[in-house]
Amino acid sequence: MKQKNLILMVVAVGCGLVAAFLTSQMSAKPAPVDKIEVIVAARDLTVGSQLTHDDLKTAVKRKLVSRDAVPPTVVETEEELLEKRFTRTIRAEEMINKADVSKGSVVSIPPGMNMVSLPIGLSQAVAGFVGPGSRVDILGSVRGDTKLVALPILVNMLVLAVDANTAYPDKSAAYQNLSTVSFAVDRKQALLIKLAQARGCDMSLLLRNPEDKVNENDKNYDIDKVIKLLADNHLKTGVEDDSPPAPRKDDAKPETSPAPKSVDVVKVPYALTDIPAGTEITADLIADAAKFGTRELPKDVAEDAATDLTPFVGQVLKNGLGKGQWVTRGLVGKAELKPAPRTEFNPWKDGTPDAGPKPVPVVRKTHDVAVHTAAGTKYFRYEELAPGEWRMRGEVRPGAQSAKPAEKQID
Repeated sequence: MKQKNLILMVVAVGCGLVAAFLTSQMSAKPAPVDKIEVIVAARDLTVGSQLTHDDLKTAVKRKLVSRDAVPPTVVETEEELLEKRFTRTIRAEEMINKADVSKGSVVSIPPGMNMVSLPIGLSQAVAGFVGPGSRVDILGSVRGDTKLVALPILVNMLVLAVDANTAYPDKSAAYQNLSTVSFAVDRKQALLIKLAQARGCDMSLLLRNPEDKVNENDKNYDIDKVIKLLADNHLKTGVEDDSPPAPRKDDAKPETSPAPKSVDVVKVPYALTDIPAGTEITADLIADAAKFGTRELPKDVAEDAATDLTPFVGQVLKNGLGKGQWVTRGLVGKAELKPAPRTEFNPWKDGTPDAGPKPVPVVRKTHDVAVHTAAGTKYFRYEELAPGEWRMRGEVRPGAQSAKPAEKQID
């Protein structure tokens, strides 16, 4: 009996010790988190923008964050940002890395990329809301033999500059006018843009949502399919990616591909805007820089294209020209003759049915002769039938317009 009580006592003491330990742990204060002060953006800072002493007061601020969340390359002082440009867009509350700022070059091109510019108007650049740091899709439409095709030329492209500007306008969220947009591209993307221009694509930009990093359309996009489509439809040239091939695992020398054959090209005039059907080709129209430009095409492609519009002066564009379309001999022809104006129907005033044009009355000379008799004076009218030949028409009263038929005419 005493042994049983001893065991119960030991168990009770053990439970009490465990409870005391748990209570002490629950009431103990958590260990303090090691925090440090870092510099973060107070507002969105666009790529290419530069901070002055006055800008530092409103553009950045200090914030306490956990030491474990701070990368070793973070900017620690405001002086590190002074008179430097941002190489990417920094969002509000985001820490600034030393690699995000650069001193010297106005435009910082990402490693492994190049820069290419594309002529784009205000309406094609989302009314000027496209700017440095934006992500855009380049959309295009191309006219084939039998249909018009619209397709994405390139997707998720980084805008480096608009004209010569590397930052948005100070007083506006959009550009009031622009003519070129510059992108970060690799060699293959740059050649695809050149192919799209030579193919006469009408290109515009799609401004992407900043939160939309990658979507399903990006996964389905295949640059090689776009190249094949633009090189098709009687275009026998495409894009050759001449980037150096990646080294093989066995360090063997890469196989050399044959050098591409040179392509003979010719310059052909093409429409810079839509020209309606029936437009007459004149010397002024050919010389109008707003109507026609010139571009180079492979010689075999331009076999039916007109390289000179001068021989077609005086003829008309039978079906008109779409923007980017060049002139072929089958698109021009002689102007159709206009039908002669039809004779209007004029009913005769006396009600006679219209049996053709009214006969033109013949006006002949007349002469009145007075004959004096015992009964009085009478007047007779003579009409000249031919020179020297007269015929009496009849008796008339003085001042009368017509003669009374004569009972007997004198020939």
